[in-house]
Parts: sequence; structure tokens; C-alpha cells
Amino acid sequence: MLRFVPPAGAPLETAQILRASKAVLLGNGHADQCLASTAARLRVRYAFAMGSGRAALWLILRALQRLRPDRSTVALPAYTCFTVAASIVRAGLKPYPVEIDSETLDFDFSDLESLPPDDLLCIVSSNLLGFVNDLERIENIAHARGAFVVDDAAQALGASRNGRLAGTSGDAGLFSFGRGKPVAAIEGGVVVTNSQEISATIQAEASQLPASSLSHNGWLLLQMLAYRVFLNPRLYWLPNALPFLKLGVTEFAPRFPVTGMPAPLTALFPHLLDNLPSLNQIRIANARLIAQGLAGNPRFKTLKASAESQPTYLRFPVLAADEETRERAVTELHKAGIGATPFYPSAICDIPGLDRPGTRHCPQAESLARRLLTLPTHPFVSEQDVSRMLEVLAEVAGTSSRS
Repeated sequence: MLRFVPPAGAPLETAQILRASKAVLLGNGHADQCLASTAARLRVRYAFAMGSGRAALWLILRALQRLRPDRSTVALPAYTCFTVAASIVRAGLKPYPVEIDSETLDFDFSDLESLPPDDLLCIVSSNLLGFVNDLERIENIAHARGAFVVDDAAQALGASRNGRLAGTSGDAGLFSFGRGKPVAAIEGGVVVTNSQEISATIQAEASQLPASSLSHNGWLLLQMLAYRVFLNPRLYWLPNALPFLKLGVTEFAPRFPVTGMPAPLTALFPHLLDNLPSLNQIRIANARLIAQGLAGNPRFKTLKASAESQPTYLRFPVLAADEETRERAVTELHKAGIGATPFYPSAICDIPGLDRPGTRHCPQAESLARRLLTLPTHPFVSEQDVSRMLEVLAEVAGTSSRS
């Protein structure tokens, strides 16, 4: 297969890489200015740059426990990225998986409302794939227990609900700029808050972190260049064929590095945000085409966002009738050169080696892990690619006129 559409991605322009290189060579003396600009664009008072999205979550959690040292439990969706659980463990806290609603990718609020109040430090949202959680309801539940809300918008930059941008609700929020995120710079994360108290605590925690090394900055620039070249479907088949790159592999790895933001990335943030509206418009348009084409397919169900929200569809989620149908669909789509993925391999409560409360299980999250597949929506997806996705899924469902 000499053309393969990546599962997700955002083009990185040559001019942006040159700008990042300049920041390394000349020194980034405008870091504070760039962060101030980023905060203004995100409509928040305070912003802090970190080396990754998971490091950003770690920083928030460390800061919040400074403010509530008697609490150590963090509630998170039972189906979300493994790095969320890894960040909680890395911060020395206890993950508490909460059941989700597989129809909306939001919490199952009956389960969330039954959280034990005494040791709860915070609730972490997910805004999975750009579907914005009901943060107002989450805030009411958390604050009634004296707990915080962390609005994780690693996958939802630019998405909104009731006019509030994902990541900017709650007591603190975060964004990620890693590969496969709404805008991509290989790595990097941003922490945001409107609370002066939380901001001061975050600043105290961040001041103890090491800076990114010059050698790491150079390696980052090389990765940016490779990403710029190989994200194109005409070339993506090459890195996709190299298993040691672990593209699309989800691992639970709490021992990740925690550093400040590399200079090249801090310089890029405001310029990456310039591209965000057009990127999300393309994703939304492709998602609309896919949803229209899947209407009436008996084996694949699309998810509907709440009327008050505007999801950004980092990838397009589809629920297969069962695991066998999902696996066949992913296999056939790959044969057709489409980077469909089964997404996260298990529910959080089923991660091997992760301590969890008793023998807690979350059936909806576990079912989602067996049935969910995601389709690419990014700017490299053409109308012909969408047509091919729909043809393959019709064939798998047995509804194609050719079957």
C-alpha cells in the first residue's frame, strides 16, 4: 500500500519549523510574550508551558494537592487515554475510574454522583475526540464535595459547549500539542487557569522543573521535519510499516519525563493557533460527510453531540455492533489505505498493574473498548477517501450493492 491516510494529524508547515529553529539558534527571549498571547487566544488569565500534555496534567495535579494535601483520589473517565491514568500515578495519587455514557463519551452521571466525597481531590474530564463534556454538571458535583475540576482538552482544542471553550472550564485545564492532536508540534502541553491561587501554586511547582536541553531541542526539530514530510498519505505508509516507531500504540507508562517547554515549541504556540479554525472546519466537514454516509448502516452507529456543543472531531467515532465487526472493519479499511483505529485497547479499570478501588468494573467503558473504531477527518482526507471509508463499511455490514 503506497498511499495510506494517517489516523490523525495536523500539517506542520515549513515556515513553522524554521521559526522553531530560529528560537533554538537565537534563544527564545519572547517566551513570556508567547504564553501571554496563548492565554489571550484561549480566553484565560494564566498559561504555563510544559514538555507534554501528560506533564501538564501532572503539574496541575501536583499543584492541586498542595492546596488539598489531605486528599489523594482523582476521578477520571473509565474510557480515556492511558496517559491520564499514568499522570495521576506519576503525581502520587489514586485513580478512580468512573463509568461513561457510550452514547455521548461523557460521564455516566449517576456513577459520577455516587463518588465518595471524603478523599476526592478532583474530577478530570476527557472531551474525547473533541466531544465536549458537560462541565457545568461536573463542576456542580465536584464543588459540592469540596473537590476541583480539571478540564482536559488534549483532544478538543477549539471545541466548545454553551460558548465555553473546552479546556477553559473547571478550576484548571490543559491542552496537548503532540502528534495526532488538533494542532501538532510533536510534543508540548499548556496548563491554563483563571484562579490566582491555583496559578501561584502551579508556578511554585513549575519553578522546580528542569528546562529542556539543547540536544533535546535539536532532536525535536528533526522530528518536526520528519513529521512534516511523512504525514502526507503518499509517504505515511513508510513509518506506518515500521513497528518500532509504535505509531498508534497506547501504553500505560507512568515514568515519563517531566520538564518545562522546549524553546522551539513556546515560540510556535501562537502561530499554531492561527491554523486551528481552518483545521477544525475541515474536520467538521469531513465528519458531516461520514455521518451522512453511515446513516442507515445497520452495523455501525454514529455518536451524536449534545445540541449545545460544537465538537471538533479529532477523529470520527463509530460504534460497531460487536468486537468481531469492529476488527473486520479496521482490517478492511487498512487494506484500503485508510488509517482507522480501534482506539484505546481497554477501559482504564482493566489496565494491567493499575491499582483501582476494589474490583471495580465499568461495563459501558469495557464495551466501548471492544466496539469503538475511529476514522480520520484531518486535512489530508479527500472526498475519495471518505467515499472509500463508506464503501468498506457498507461491505463489512453486508449492505453494499456489490456484496
